[in-house]
Formats: sequence, C-alpha cells, structure tokens
Amino acid sequence: MKTRGITEGAMFCALGVILTLVSYYLPFFVLLVFFIPVPMVVLGKRQGLKVSILSCIAATILIGLFLGPLNAISFGALMLFVGCSLGFAYNRDYSPVFKVAIGIVGFAILLIAVVASYEWVMGIGFTSLLLQTLEQSTSEVMTFYQTANIMDAEQLAMAKTAMDKNIEMMKLALPSAFLLLPVVFGMVNVIVSDMILKRIGYPVKTFKPLSQWEMPTSLKYFLMVLILGDFIISMFQVTTIPQIYIVTVMNFVNIIFLVMGLSLILNYLEYKKLTNKGLNVLVVILSLLFSSLVTILGIADTYIGIRRIFRRESQIK
Repeated sequence: MKTRGITEGAMFCALGVILTLVSYYLPFFVLLVFFIPVPMVVLGKRQGLKVSILSCIAATILIGLFLGPLNAISFGALMLFVGCSLGFAYNRDYSPVFKVAIGIVGFAILLIAVVASYEWVMGIGFTSLLLQTLEQSTSEVMTFYQTANIMDAEQLAMAKTAMDKNIEMMKLALPSAFLLLPVVFGMVNVIVSDMILKRIGYPVKTFKPLSQWEMPTSLKYFLMVLILGDFIISMFQVTTIPQIYIVTVMNFVNIIFLVMGLSLILNYLEYKKLTNKGLNVLVVILSLLFSSLVTILGIADTYIGIRRIFRRESQIK
C-alpha cells in the first residue's frame, strides 16, 4: 500500500469517527448521521476498495473505544455497507441510478440487520415496541390533561379521539417510512458525494437537474393503473385487500407525483430565467408545506404535459 493511501486512509478514518461522535453526542447535529458514509465514499473513489475497507475497520475500532462495541458495530456497518460499497461504485464510475441503487441496498441490509438484532436481543418486535411507546406517550399526555384540568370532559374525549386516529395513521404509514428511509439515505449520500468529488476536481456522472426530470412512459402507465385500482377499491368498498398495503403503495405513488410536481415548478422557474438558488430552496420548502397541491400539479404534468404547453406557447410567440 502506498504512503499516500495510508495517509488518506487515516485522515478519512478520523473524519468518519468525528462525524459519528458529533452526531451521537450532540442532539442538534443528529442529521449528520446521514453523512457518516461520505468519507468512505470519497476515499473509495480516490484510493480504491481495499484502503476504504481498512479505514472503515480502523474507524470501527476507534468508535468502539468511545461508544462501546454495539454502537461501533452499527456505525461501522453503516460505513462498510453504504460508504465502502458506494466508494467502489464511484471508483468504477457507475451510472447515477446504479450508485443510488447500491446505496439503497446497502442501507436496507443494515436496517434489516439492526431491527432483527434488536428483536433477537430484546425478545420483542421493534415495531411493536415503537407502537407501545406511542400509545404510552398518548396515555401519559391524556393523564396530564385530566389531572391539570386544562380541558373539560368533552374536549378530553375529542383529544383522545384525535390522538387515537393519529396512532392508527402512523401504524399505516410505518411500512412506507421503513421502505422510504433507504431511498432517502441512498439519494442523500450520492448527492453529497457528487458535490464533494466535483468540488475537488473529479468528473462524476450525476443526475440531470430536477427541473429536467420526466417520467418514463412505462412508469406513467403503471402509476395510472395503480391510481385507477385505488379508485375502484374505494368506490366499491373492497375489503379483501388489507388497508396497510393500499396505503403503502399509494404513499409511494404520491411521493413520485410530488417529485414530478416539484420538477414542474423548477422547470417553470428555469423557463422564466429565475434560477436563484435561494429561490429554489424556498420553492422546495413551500412545496413540502403544500404537498397536496404540488402532487396534483405532478399528476397534471405527467398526463397532460403542462411544461410542454407553456414552452410551446413561447415558441409560437
């Protein structure tokens, strides 16, 4: 192994350990856990898979000295399954879609392993414990309201009904959250790694700007079938299909159309030559706040072609 590889391996190992400790000990920086694999990605691109794995092992040992063996294994596995595998993908110059797929698979394997290990050690289902915690928290809040005389009996009944509905909604949304988490994690790591590698002078294959995203025809028709199926199930009150499956599928359909709606808005801003980065960030935030409206825009653009309409009008003028 070359001296440069050893030096960079030690440097990125230290960076990975620092990110881990900061995200663990400082609650305000907990989101840094999303970026823990990034040092191994950059190292893998620069020095290859062997150096990144050795650096990952060293980082795991150091983390174990500070946080104990269980946490060290968890964070070390995160660097290995996501960081080192993505670093290998960057080193081989794979396509953006393939890199995201590797990130998703890596994090999904880690998530399944963590949940399975937790259930094996604790002897209780992870989701069951999560739902029990939510129900216990709700019960404690209601007890506080009753003892503090903040609400009368009618208001307490309404609050209890609302909380029970929220818990039921969370139960239905839980599978979507578990499935979506690896996707978000993989996308975040690829986007951040692309930015860093481009900044230090590496050519990388990146996604097209979001404003230029268009839905493939096959996916367009597939989503239409899912929407029609959901409409028929609701219309005829079909009960043979568990609701949790329907909610999970439709949550992903809505997310896809939300992304396409955001793409339409950014495309329109680009068409109007309003390309300020601050404005784009504001648009993203507002789109999340008004997600239902943006989702409808995404559906309309997918099946009507709104962006082609206003661009065609500009060509006529």
